[in-house]
Amino acid sequence: MKKLNILVVDDDMFVVETLSTYLELRDFRVTAAYGFRQAVEKLREKDKVDLVILDYLMPDGSGTDLLQLLGDDQTLQRPPVIMSSGVLDLNAPIWEELRRRLPSDSQALIQAYVSKPYTLDAIDVAMHEVLGGDYTPSLRLPRRSAKTQS
Repeated sequence: MKKLNILVVDDDMFVVETLSTYLELRDFRVTAAYGFRQAVEKLREKDKVDLVILDYLMPDGSGTDLLQLLGDDQTLQRPPVIMSSGVLDLNAPIWEELRRRLPSDSQALIQAYVSKPYTLDAIDVAMHEVLGGDYTPSLRLPRRSAKTQS
């Protein structure tokens, strides 16, 4: 069975590297984009993207800018999206206003939302919401015991 490809879009290298490592341990393929422009490039490629974990605020364009472009540019892949933000609260009126301004096709791509800083458990819940049976949450990574560290 072919591994699902997750596009992680964030300008924070630590977030991208940590999340990529975690998802690879979960047996996903991960493509990293360190901002808006790189995300657009990845979504133009033929390599299928099955899910995007998309940061809202990046120096070269926002997550909603990317979603707007997905609604306007039919040459881009249009996978489901998990939005993440440390500045926007999902329950804040501004978020609903930003979402309403997007094309309806783009609005439909947003399948889940996680607030930053998020835990890997929160990512598990969001991915399970989006991928359903293709994702089993709560993988527990093995911890090294004191005996194996020496």
